Amino acid sequence: MNREQLAARFPRGSAAFLARNAEAEGGQADIQPDSSGKVAELERHPGHGAVAPVCVEKGISRRILIRVTAIRTRLIDEDNLCEKYHVDLLRYASGGALGDSPATTHIEVAQQKAGKGEPEEVRLEVFEV
Repeated sequence: MNREQLAARFPRGSAAFLARNAEAEGGQADIQPDSSGKVAELERHPGHGAVAPVCVEKGISRRILIRVTAIRTRLIDEDNLCEKYHVDLLRYASGGALGDSPATTHIEVAQQKAGKGEPEEVRLEVFEV
């Protein structure tokens, strides 16, 4: 799409928008770095994880129960408590000693109403069964 077609389709588009999105001679959009000289990083490197590299998928032979209890001033739907996030934090913190495989791990999710003046918190309890 050339600059005139873009201007017709996006009449409120800025000059910078039109210049960056107009096709160049070769058929590709002519993307130039901004005035700072930095080019946007489109994707993160897939090798960078959320935490330091650690083997978290070690096999465990015992069965465990992980209980996630949210203490809140306002109760919410239990499917909004994001227990996966908390269980993954336990896995990373344990260096792989805990797993979340359904064959070895049972996860319970509950919530309790916080008393007046009581702080909100999430309790994580791990039991060997």
